Amino acid sequence: MPTSHPGTTMARLAGLAVVCALVGGCAEDPADIGRPLHAEAAAADEATVGHLGRVHVVLQPWPDEIEPEPQLQVLGRFVEYRGVSEDFVRARTNLPVPAWEQLVPGQCIASEELLPSAATPREDEGARELSMIDAGDLRVLLGNRELVAPLALVPDLLPWLSGVEYAQVDDRIPRLAVEPDGTSPVVVSVDGSPDGTLEGFSAAVDVPVQLALEAARVGDGRLTIDWRPPGQSSRTIVLRLQAFAPGEDGVRELAGEEVTCLVADTGRADLALAPLASAGLGVEGAEAELLRVSASRFDAEHVSAGRFGLVDVFVEVRAQRTLPLQ
Repeated sequence: MPTSHPGTTMARLAGLAVVCALVGGCAEDPADIGRPLHAEAAAADEATVGHLGRVHVVLQPWPDEIEPEPQLQVLGRFVEYRGVSEDFVRARTNLPVPAWEQLVPGQCIASEELLPSAATPREDEGARELSMIDAGDLRVLLGNRELVAPLALVPDLLPWLSGVEYAQVDDRIPRLAVEPDGTSPVVVSVDGSPDGTLEGFSAAVDVPVQLALEAARVGDGRLTIDWRPPGQSSRTIVLRLQAFAPGEDGVRELAGEEVTCLVADTGRADLALAPLASAGLGVEGAEAELLRVSASRFDAEHVSAGRFGLVDVFVEVRAQRTLPLQ
């Protein structure tokens, strides 16, 4: 019979103690071993789930005579994603951070720089999912008219991208009801998703005062744009500018790139031409004769939708006009 040496026995016991500690205790039920690890993995997976939600109502009472757009547009998207970046999701679902949150007053940049840019994830980067959630009925109350935005399937451009979006386009806007305090609220209501991930909500957002573009002038190294009525000086307005030059057979050609500016809502924007030209606008030293100006006032609410998180509700009043450069 082999003889057991005290030193050898103590070493074996110490090794057994280390093994027991690593597996969570030798006295535990073997079925319990690994459960904490599975729980941690599930929690980590849950932490990677992200959500983006937006309802965007655009009102354009007086469409541009040269390039008309619908008077009413409603777009709703509620996104759940995992395994991809937020920038990638914003790019794929056309949910960029709004210009008024990216720019500071007086700043002008190329419009394309406001758009998220993210490369498609590599095939070896793990599980990915991007779903556009069905949140039940999306209703918008405009004055005495309530519309239910229809659902549309999202094109399955990627095998892991699926779902629906809400889209409503109309060439007419109803007369908006004016409250005693002078506001004209738009009420947006969502029923909520069947599984309860996105809870139903309702939000009233004030419609900004309508505006009309009047003139655009170039002189002394500056571009001046006028609109009426002026808003509150503490508020801002988004201007999107695109110059046009005459082409063959009377067809207008783009001169440079579209530029977006955030300016004080005072009724006049007085912009230096040099920064605009650096951003891509083709009005300095070019043959541009026309300037398409799109001006937007906006109001926003951020509404809680339960576990989904916050949903952005935007109401934008837009005026667009192609003006001769004086």
